[in-house]
Amino acid sequence: MCVIIYKPENQPLPDIETLAVCYRRNRHGMGFCTSNGTIRHTMSFSRFCSELGKVDESEAIIMHFRLATHGSIGVKNCHPFQDKAHGLFFAHNGVLPIEATRDRTDSETWFRDHFLPMLDRYGWDSKTLWDWVNVERGASRFIFMRGKEVTMLGSWFNINGCYFSNLNWKINY
Repeated sequence: MCVIIYKPENQPLPDIETLAVCYRRNRHGMGFCTSNGTIRHTMSFSRFCSELGKVDESEAIIMHFRLATHGSIGVKNCHPFQDKAHGLFFAHNGVLPIEATRDRTDSETWFRDHFLPMLDRYGWDSKTLWDWVNVERGASRFIFMRGKEVTMLGSWFNINGCYFSNLNWKINY
């Protein structure tokens, strides 16, 4: 199962061993975005760490390690996904009961084809939008970032000040 890690502003990154374990359990690509608008995707753990090391600790970061369920394995299907028009990033952990389209993940299909039209219709601050999102996500974990504003939905685990979408990466197989 994929794992998302959210590192709030002015919080240290998880240690390299934690990141390495997350990668070993979810080897189908990784990516991150920051509160200043940086976004990176890669299939290489060393490149991921190198790029992550360039980010100032003062920035919030969403990291995602992918285990493919929908869409091909490759950089184009790595989270987080970005919508520049809304200044928005999105990452998802779980499986959504929708048909993924055009070799995209279920996550990106939901974000682009379902969420963004509802966002345009109701607006970011709409209770209707967020009530709908909570029904749509089921047991999944969602995280959205707009600049310094972060919205986390679902159950998350706080480990040393960072939030993890699950603890499956800690299980010895």
